[in-house]
Amino acid sequence: MRPATVGAFIIGAFGLTVLLILFFSGTHWFSGASRVVVFFHESIAGLDAGAPVTLRGAPIGLVKSITIRLSPGAITARIPVVLELQSNKVTWEDNKPAGEEVDYERLVETGLRAQLALQSFITGQLRVDLDFRPGTPVELVGRDEGLPEIPTIESDLGHFREEVTKLKLKELAEAGQRALSAVERLSDHLDAEMGPLSMSIHNTLDAATHTLEDTDEAVRRVQAEASTALHDADLLLVDAHRQVDNRSGELSRALISADRAANQAEIFLKSLNSLAEPRSQFRSNLEAAVRDLSATASSLRSFAETVERNPDSLLLGRGSR
Repeated sequence: MRPATVGAFIIGAFGLTVLLILFFSGTHWFSGASRVVVFFHESIAGLDAGAPVTLRGAPIGLVKSITIRLSPGAITARIPVVLELQSNKVTWEDNKPAGEEVDYERLVETGLRAQLALQSFITGQLRVDLDFRPGTPVELVGRDEGLPEIPTIESDLGHFREEVTKLKLKELAEAGQRALSAVERLSDHLDAEMGPLSMSIHNTLDAATHTLEDTDEAVRRVQAEASTALHDADLLLVDAHRQVDNRSGELSRALISADRAANQAEIFLKSLNSLAEPRSQFRSNLEAAVRDLSATASSLRSFAETVERNPDSLLLGRGSR
């Protein structure tokens, strides 16, 4: 074998080794990526290595690895999920120098949290979504991992699972079965009662039909009678109008006579009023006559008393005793 061939083989092997190292390390040397770890307290079924990591929906990295850490003594299992974040996709707005490492502790203090989110409804694949949720509790469980840890919060899917598990499905199923049984009994009862009820409804409809026919006949008779009555009333009005036209002259003369009589009565009343006035001659004469009659009556009473005391005075005169 020639030396040139051996040298080319050695150089090729060295280059291939470098490429393999770069490939399996995920080009971490030249990408400016940083790694963090998260621990989810719910099922991560559907989350695989390579799943996207987003910040409010914007991709900023991917899931690097998922491992399981068993603790036989405590009978627990921890599943650290390592996220690889592209630092060049996040910039600071407080004039922080470019290229400086991300201060994850500061971000966690301001509310940075990780949460599982559904990536596809069809496949059920999950992604890790980062967001700022200030006021949510901070629980760090992987201090010995050697990586910055981002706290997690329960996902909407996990909350839904929790609510479903709280439901008493057996009792709900039994209640639904009882409701279906009650509906079935009601349906059977309605089927049994529907025959007589339909017959009764049919009879009622027949009776209603006959009643409507009788009512229609009565309405037609009343309509005919009302038409006749209206015709007679019209003839009566025409005759009354004719009679009024014929008697209009007589009514006019009667009204003139009544007006004349009213005028004469008014004149007579005025005459009576003038006679009854306090200073009228008739009233003075009448009052004098009344006074004369009163004096005459007084003389007659005196004469009657004299005759009663002395009856002989009629023959002998007033001088006799």
